[in-house]
Amino acid sequence: MADAILHAETTVKPRGLQSSLLINRSLQQQLNPTATTVGSRALHSKTSQNSTFATSAASVQDDEHQTQHCDAYSDSFLYGERPADWFTTSRNPRTDPMFPGVDRVSGRLSAVKMPNLSDCSRQEMLDYLDNTWAMTDALFSTMQGKDAFMTAPPHQLRHPLIFYYGHPTSFFVNKFLVSGLIQEPVNPHFEHIFEVGVDEMRWDDMSKNEMHWPHVADVLAYRREVYALIRSVVETHPGLDPGHEQITESSPLWALQMALEHERIHHETSSMLMLEHPVEFFRTTSLLPAYHETLREDVALCPATGVDYPENELLDVPAAAVQIGKPRDFPSFGWDNEYGQRKVNVPACRASKFLVSNGEFHEFVRDSGYLEPSYWSKLGWEWRCFRNTKWPVFWIQDGPSGSHRYKLRALFDVVLMQWNWPAQVNLHEAQAFCKWKQAKQTDKKVVYHLTTESIHQLMRDPEDRSANVTSDDILMLPQGINMAAASGKNLNWSYLSFSPVDALPPTAGGFHDVFGNAWEWCEDLFSALPGFHVHPYYDDFSEPCFDGEHNVIIGGSFASSGDNGASKFARYHFRPHFFQHASFRVVEQKMNDDGVIVLATTDVNAPPPYVNGNPFRSSEHVVVSSSVGKAQTEGETAGSSCQGLFEDLRRKCEQALDAFVTSSTAESTGEPIMARDGTVAADKLRRQIQRGNVLVVVPSDSATVAVLEDDFELIASAEVPVFTQDSARDARVTAETATAWKKIRD
Repeated sequence: MADAILHAETTVKPRGLQSSLLINRSLQQQLNPTATTVGSRALHSKTSQNSTFATSAASVQDDEHQTQHCDAYSDSFLYGERPADWFTTSRNPRTDPMFPGVDRVSGRLSAVKMPNLSDCSRQEMLDYLDNTWAMTDALFSTMQGKDAFMTAPPHQLRHPLIFYYGHPTSFFVNKFLVSGLIQEPVNPHFEHIFEVGVDEMRWDDMSKNEMHWPHVADVLAYRREVYALIRSVVETHPGLDPGHEQITESSPLWALQMALEHERIHHETSSMLMLEHPVEFFRTTSLLPAYHETLREDVALCPATGVDYPENELLDVPAAAVQIGKPRDFPSFGWDNEYGQRKVNVPACRASKFLVSNGEFHEFVRDSGYLEPSYWSKLGWEWRCFRNTKWPVFWIQDGPSGSHRYKLRALFDVVLMQWNWPAQVNLHEAQAFCKWKQAKQTDKKVVYHLTTESIHQLMRDPEDRSANVTSDDILMLPQGINMAAASGKNLNWSYLSFSPVDALPPTAGGFHDVFGNAWEWCEDLFSALPGFHVHPYYDDFSEPCFDGEHNVIIGGSFASSGDNGASKFARYHFRPHFFQHASFRVVEQKMNDDGVIVLATTDVNAPPPYVNGNPFRSSEHVVVSSSVGKAQTEGETAGSSCQGLFEDLRRKCEQALDAFVTSSTAESTGEPIMARDGTVAADKLRRQIQRGNVLVVVPSDSATVAVLEDDFELIASAEVPVFTQDSARDARVTAETATAWKKIRD
């Protein structure tokens, strides 16, 4: 595949974006020893066509780092395999066989174990720093030419990759300032423009995608300077002296751990963005791990179950109570959402032995699953139509439309379709597959859905469950052995790709890839655990995503390392239309005679904080489906019977709400006003109500009280059933809190 990579002079043409030189003079000499300094300008001569960073002059004009822009930068150093001086650590992974994480035989770099914060040595922390830092250097060394760094992804929902090259570095500086580990910034301009990423939040600054970003050489020099600062802190901080106390959330050194784990998150998210860019922008490097050794070069155009991919049987998951949450005294770093504790009672179900493979998902594609709206949620169908998606986005069409011939985009190459790798899809696609699979069943009293955080706990081996607080594999990884070899999990950059869904050993319950290979999409909306609190060093890591618009992903992927994914306590989250190195597993549950299942998710009755009011359910989910066994009667179609059942449920729910309104407004002289959209609607209507009249709010929560308590008196409260129809085939009934408020002052 390397032969297909295009080179600078003939192919990938720079866009002519201007860049600014922000390299401090001592670092200029490190980048190019032949540079001559004249006044405030540095003139760089090209000393080696292949290995020297060739830059031209610019000058820093003021304390704000406003700069003169210059078109004369050469980006020749951004092509081919990077030389040793691309790497910004004091030890070099290309030349030092003892570099942490480098395999002594292959010379390839993988992630190392997390530090145990109760007794880690200073050297262990330096090793973790070097391994983390070098992984970023190695990952971005695959990028070919300036355009690879400066081009925003096709969906325009993230910044260009130059941002993600500089962002983790600026994060160290900013968090060290917040924690008091350092007192002065390194480069205020960089620490501003690289500070905040984007996640379709209201405050996202997407205008950055049109700005003139610094040149790659500037950011490389900045990384070198910041690395030296961090290393100095690690080498001298008394909190790492022999016999030190455990590093906890209250320690300034927590900021060091936070920044290291944040950079590891961006190893994965950056690799995901690379996957979304043109393959011509990249070239594999001999320093990173190889693709999984089973990568096939002889694959069937039309795959067969049991030959090209395994049959995915369903295995029993017995009913049990599980505990979710990380103890605050556990001796490793954790993100704020991991802490707290929740007990969940999980009903009996069955779950697929394997992640859903490309071959299994191919059945859904061939059956026109992308074109049948009844399989999709409302939001999912809108996404599918907007993108005009007919197969997974990382499948590359390799024949005429309708031929269903595909290749597969791997991280840095297009390869033949690997039918036994997990299907890499978003939440909408995963849920549509489950609806399709359910429609194919002859047993109309089963529901198919994705896994949940709680069900995932039960598929694990006992020692990997959150309730077992004696160990975590990521703290015990032997030196010089990757995680696939040590614990049978495709995690921690053991490989540069997915592995076959049946390649690695199962848990005691028979489930493969419960950890590693690919994240698993969950039905749970991302929410806080009881006992959650925001960490002052990073107050917006989790809280802005407690909005009902992010789903939990769990288990980690081949690109997950450190705490986020490789730890058994990890809880991460993504928007349902975003892509990650994520797949899914199918869960089957039996309905009762009323067409009801209990979906045990961690967002039910989740505690605050919330975004714009409580978006989570106040009771366990009741699912109603057209596949309910008793829904079909002689002479009726399943669809018409389903709609009749839906209308009956809707009517009964409205009757219950009417009864509440009648009883709570009996003494009111005016017509009650309904706020059916909860607190948001109540806030809009409260000024329109005259004194003495009643406002009924459903659903209600603590935010409702905050909005109304000054001018209204609470006169009644009750749980009422609320009916919601998601599609022609699916609806749900939830128990929500309804409140009645009498206006007492204008």
